[in-house]
Amino acid sequence: MSRRFEAMGDFKERLEGKERQKLVPSEEIVSRLEISRGDMAVDLGAGIGYFTFPIAERARSVIALDIETKMLDVLTERIRSRGANNIVPIRAEITSIPLSSESVDHVLGAFVYHEVSSAKKLLDEASRILRADGRLSIVDFQKRETPIGPPVGERKTPEQVIRKAAPRFELKSRSETEVYYQLEFRKS
Repeated sequence: MSRRFEAMGDFKERLEGKERQKLVPSEEIVSRLEISRGDMAVDLGAGIGYFTFPIAERARSVIALDIETKMLDVLTERIRSRGANNIVPIRAEITSIPLSSESVDHVLGAFVYHEVSSAKKLLDEASRILRADGRLSIVDFQKRETPIGPPVGERKTPEQVIRKAAPRFELKSRSETEVYYQLEFRKS
């Protein structure tokens, strides 16, 4: 890993505070995922559910993967309190996903691409678990100074992601703001 987001200090505020909601609106991002009611989705690096819950409102089920126990504890409590029975939290590395091959319809990697030491492993795993014609969404920080996000040197450009994904995925759409980009791929 380059630099993993850690559950320290007021991590809930950093993940869901007003500034993040304004700069990285979860509902707007999830609306572009083209999730359908019958889909099984995976949220890589789900944290405390910033994207997981909006996905769960649209999908049959969501597997929320994260390596941080503190994050999963908060997420599990939120699942219980909201009665979100279609979310399954799992502690796992996102480059070694404990799911069967060709078992999911959609994989979201939101603000985790810059954290992995091997983008190839991440993309290989996403391709492996996706069904034929499955969809992959990569959302990450622009490679420039922004009000939130990791150091610029750790970030990747959209073009870097597209090139790395090209052998396994075909780019279908691209959205960008000053803070983040969203790439929508279909499995080749």
